[in-house]
Order: sequence, then structure tokens, then C-alpha cells
Amino acid sequence: MPRQSSRGLPVLSGARALVSRSPRSVRLGRLGRDRVRGKWLLLSLFFLVSAVVYGAIIGGQTGRVFNALVHGVERLAVAAGFGVKRVTVEGQRHATDAAITAALAAGPDTMMLGFNTDSAKERLESVPWIRHAQVMRLLPSTLQVVIEERSPYAVWQYKGETFVVDDDGVVLAPALPQAYPHLPLVVGEGAGKHAAALYQELETYGELKQKMLAALRVGDRRWTLKLRSGLEIMLPDDNIAVALESLTKFEQEHRVLERDLAAIDLRLLDRITVRLREAAIAMPDVGAPRDVPTASTGATKGKT
Repeated sequence: MPRQSSRGLPVLSGARALVSRSPRSVRLGRLGRDRVRGKWLLLSLFFLVSAVVYGAIIGGQTGRVFNALVHGVERLAVAAGFGVKRVTVEGQRHATDAAITAALAAGPDTMMLGFNTDSAKERLESVPWIRHAQVMRLLPSTLQVVIEERSPYAVWQYKGETFVVDDDGVVLAPALPQAYPHLPLVVGEGAGKHAAALYQELETYGELKQKMLAALRVGDRRWTLKLRSGLEIMLPDDNIAVALESLTKFEQEHRVLERDLAAIDLRLLDRITVRLREAAIAMPDVGAPRDVPTASTGATKGKT
């Protein structure tokens, strides 16, 4: 019996030794060492970042470091598919692709999420042809641009140069009059800015407008209408509607627009003066039409 008992003991103690070295205890021991190593790595990274930030502050390079970080984030976002890959434009007729692209200032390296649509809108509206603009981000990679363009209203000639302008007098582009034959021609300082007001007054005088070659702005205060026949009609500083009404009745009574005249002067309060091409004399058989003022200051009765 003792001999059997002594033989069994080594077996039992060997079994205990095998269990004590189970795989679970080994793995636990290794995991604990990995945790300690991870903590040291995080701590080292924290000290490294702190040292970089501290060095940037001391060296006055905070902005540079921040910009580098931002640039890095942007490059990661672009690489992930959030860069500008497509631009759509609605409402474009006259504005060039180059002008829109330059004002938009967006390209494949531009991060969609960081793109300032308000600034882009302001830049687009600084393009002469563009009156209003709207810029929208369509994620992940499309910019949608909607523009409202200015409409050409008149051709303005000043100091030997010619431009096309809108109804506010904004210069849209250099232009030749032949390129816009349907637009009125206005000449002189301030003519582009005041063209819309003049042609609103002429709206109901279709026959007169058809005879016109150009409207000349004199001293940036009044207009002279130049007809294709060479006749000049001098309008007053204000009350243009009254002067045009007087001219209409004058034409009905004397057919002056068909005569060989150099000028018709509507600037005075109480009379219409005409000038022949040969000499500056008034025609004796014509005068201001009855009950129609020609004043630049008020609607009083004219003299015959």
C-alpha cells in the first residue's frame, strides 16, 4: 500500500504543476504587460505633442503649426472624397467660364466642408455681369452655383471708348456699337448712368426714338437728342416730359422733324427756338404751340 501511495504522489503533484501553468495565466500575464506598454506610449506621445506645442508657442510658430494641422486635415478630407470635383452653374449667359471659375476659387484640392459659400457669393457678385449669386454645397463633392445676370441696356460711348451698360449704368464689358444694334447709343459723361431715366421718358414716343441716332449727355446735367437726319433736339435739365409734349404738338402743327433744320431748342420756359443749318436764325413762321409749356422748371402756358 505505501508503495502504491508513493507512486501516485508524483503524478498528483505533476498534475498540479501543469494546471498552475495553464494558458489562461500566461495570456493574462502578457495582456498586463501590453497595457503598461500602451500607457507608456500614450504618455510619450502626450509629452511629444506638448513639447511641439510648447516649442511653437515659445518660438512664435503657433500659427504655422495650426495651419499645418488644418492643412493636414483638409488633405485627409479631400483624400476621403470630400474635395470639389464638380461645379454646376445655372443662369449663365454672358459671364465667361473663366470669370466664374476665378471668382469661385475652388478646385480639386478644396475641402467641401471648409469652403466658405458666403465669400464665394461676394466674389461672384463682383463680376460685372453678375447681379446676384447663390452658392450651395452638395456633398460629397459638388458645388452648385445659381446666378442672375445683368441685362444689357445701352451702349455708352465716353472718351473714345465704348461699353455696354445695364439699366443702373454698371459697365458690363467693352463693346462695339455694331455688336449691339438693338441697344440705344448714349454719349458723354454720366450718360450710361442716366440712360434708363431718359428712355423711360421716351417710352411713348416711338416715332421719335426710331429717328434717333444717339442721345448726347451735356455737362452731365441734360440731354441733346441726335436724329439720323442730323437734327439735334436740346432738352431742358428737368421736366423732360413737358418738353417732349411740347415737341409733339410743335411737330403736329409744323412738321419740323421733316424740315432741313440744324437744331430745336426746348430749354427755355416760354419759347421753342429752331436753327437752320445755314445760319443760327429762328424760323419766323413757327413758335411754341399754344397751351403747351416748354419749361425746365414748371408747367406754365407758353407764348405763341
